[in-house]
Amino acid sequence: MAYNFEFNLRKLPKDFFLDLTKAAKKHKIHRKLGKTSRNIVKKFRVNERLGVPLDDAVTIVEDLVDTYIDNILSVEDVKKARQKILLVPHCCRKYMDSRCKAKFDAEYASYFCNNCSKDCFANRATKAANDKGYQVYILPGGSCIKKLMKKVQCEAIIGIACGEELKLGKAALKDKRIPTLGLPLTKNGCANTEFNVANLKKMMAD
Repeated sequence: MAYNFEFNLRKLPKDFFLDLTKAAKKHKIHRKLGKTSRNIVKKFRVNERLGVPLDDAVTIVEDLVDTYIDNILSVEDVKKARQKILLVPHCCRKYMDSRCKAKFDAEYASYFCNNCSKDCFANRATKAANDKGYQVYILPGGSCIKKLMKKVQCEAIIGIACGEELKLGKAALKDKRIPTLGLPLTKNGCANTEFNVANLKKMMAD
């Protein structure tokens, strides 16, 4: 049933929506709405389209919501930051063998792209980030973040990863209090993973 009154939410300050999001995050409201998540999965046939069990599809949806909520809470702080870094998963490299010319530096636990393949996702991310003044680190996994942060100074981070690795990364950065944005992979796995490059560029636009 429609409201029997009129209103315009644009009259509310941004802080209203920010506080609303914080409350949802604090009380994990979306995690308590398991039935809603399942309904979304069923409506869009997420499990069928992705070829995963229903429970796994629900987890994917809940993790995506987690990431979106965290991004809403952090986006303004990331915009204000001057020193920013981009963390890229090494599994999005086009080649996982000697054909990839990225150099691994054990001191940083990171690969550094040498731009050998134009259609490589790691290369595309590196170029887009460098154009915006970001330092780029291509990591073998979320567990490498703690070692990297002992070497690197930054005021904000954008991380690309699957939902599980994004959670590991946020846990590793919890004590640092560094604002972070997460970009979920659109295709996961151990190799040839993918993400939306256009969405990455939008994140770095401001």
